[in-house]
Amino acid sequence: MQTTFMEAISITLSSMAIVLVTLGLIALILESFRFIFKPEVPKDKPVVNKVVEEDEEEKVVAAIVTSIIAAEQAQHTNFHVRSIKRVK
Repeated sequence: MQTTFMEAISITLSSMAIVLVTLGLIALILESFRFIFKPEVPKDKPVVNKVVEEDEEEKVVAAIVTSIIAAEQAQHTNFHVRSIKRVK
């Protein structure tokens, strides 16, 4: 059973249209999740944005860099950064 060139083009275009429509439906479903599952904002606590001073930020960066350098210089050790806590 031989297919002609026009039949092959028709099959290709219809397949591409089916894939495009399916991807569009998936995108719409995923976008609707934003409205269905809205995060609840607690109304009793105001949202506070904390501004980090540059000096404090530089101290944190320096601590992270020195820990990385110490980890690179030690051979055959298992250093893992589990958490970073801010020291006041």
